[in-house]
Amino acid sequence: MERALIVLSEEMLYERTKEALRCARLLELDTSKQFIKICLSACVADTHIHINNIGEVLSNSIAYPSRLLSGAYEASELHQSITPVLEKLSQ
Repeated sequence: MERALIVLSEEMLYERTKEALRCARLLELDTSKQFIKICLSACVADTHIHINNIGEVLSNSIAYPSRLLSGAYEASELHQSITPVLEKLSQ
């Protein structure tokens, strides 16, 4: 499934980050741990996750992080630049 690159506005980034941190506090997650920071970042970055669902996704991502992380990575600029090169070289 191909995803379009979506750049978050500063306001959207701030609101999504605030919501992710609020949910992390409710879930009593240790936000000083690197793994938790990565999950938080991925929830913020993957705009296919509605802001109202960040808490649910964050909770599930602790047990099953690969789906969340791949979704966030697919939306990243790095992935968007690597994919065409991979496709070209694999032909």
